[in-house]
Amino acid sequence: MSENCLKNWVIILAGGDAREYIVASELQKQGAQVSLLGFEQYPNQGEPPELPVKADAVICPLAGIDAGGYIYAPFAAQKLSLQHLEQWLDRGTLFLCGRIPEEHRKLLTQRGVRVVATAELDEIAIYNAIPTAEGALGIAMRESAVTIHGSRALVIGPGRCGLPLAKILQGIGARVTVAARRREALAMCHALGFSVLNMAEMQTAAACFDFIFNTVPAPVLDAAVIACVKPEAVIVDIASAPGGTDFEAAKKRGIRCFLAPGLPGKVAPVTAGRILAEVYPLILLEQGKGE
Repeated sequence: MSENCLKNWVIILAGGDAREYIVASELQKQGAQVSLLGFEQYPNQGEPPELPVKADAVICPLAGIDAGGYIYAPFAAQKLSLQHLEQWLDRGTLFLCGRIPEEHRKLLTQRGVRVVATAELDEIAIYNAIPTAEGALGIAMRESAVTIHGSRALVIGPGRCGLPLAKILQGIGARVTVAARRREALAMCHALGFSVLNMAEMQTAAACFDFIFNTVPAPVLDAAVIACVKPEAVIVDIASAPGGTDFEAAKKRGIRCFLAPGLPGKVAPVTAGRILAEVYPLILLEQGKGE
């Protein structure tokens, strides 16, 4: 983006992690006046900044807002909620947020706030696929006594994260199988050089794999499937919380099983922050300022 493309924009970043710190810096380079809210406990923070009276845009993190209206804000001195943003959410304000419960989205829309659910944007998800895949791979390597090379790995779901993960696993020597429900998805994965598995047959095949990576936010690794997974296997679930794995069943069997959402911000916050800083200005300029 060109310098000063966001000149005269007043933006509040509410909540988030190290990614948002990178975003703030990049948006400032593009001319925006940026304030961070909910970063009181961020390392080396000084006095809390003075916040503007009005804002053109309020940006919440990709992890978004839970059912109780609380914003993901691990560095906030106290819980940060939508109520804390009331004074800036006027008619015409642009509100970017990763995940937001439908009831909260409706209330904001009724007030005239323009809501953009950023976690639903293919552009962000595709860019984030690589740091997500690398993070999942890092967990698997750390937790297993065998190498990825030469192992048998199952990737459940050939979506925006699943296919890049399968490609990386294949690139370092794993024998990769991709599981899907739709026949056209199975055909595509076969054409890309992966072994394929219909999800309906997962229980039968589960014992074959050293590593299982789930990307599907539905109960695909239920107790029946977990009962067939070999005890020394490692399961990494990168689907949106609560994931698609019966974690209690895995725990009872002593299987190492990890729910790992939000990996880009944990394993590569600089890269993940720069990705967001590339996409957010495009959204802001496309939507324009409100009333």
